[in-house]
Amino acid sequence: MGVWTWPLIFVGLLICVVSLIFTMRVAKNQEVQEGTHDESYSETVENNPNILNPIFWMYGIAGLFMGIVMIYYILFYR
Repeated sequence: MGVWTWPLIFVGLLICVVSLIFTMRVAKNQEVQEGTHDESYSETVENNPNILNPIFWMYGIAGLFMGIVMIYYILFYR
């Protein structure tokens, strides 16, 4: 196994767990809705539609995690 195997497995599992949580939250909100039309969004979401996109959040979290791992290896395994 390479040095990146466990960090990548961790990031993959983190992405799966966060995606599952977001999916369950959306499913729960769908059950609560009474009408056939969507509820109106907040002004923040209307002005920035990508702010709640879970794909962008996962890219950010994975990038941050990999950056931390790289800095750790640079500082302590040089």
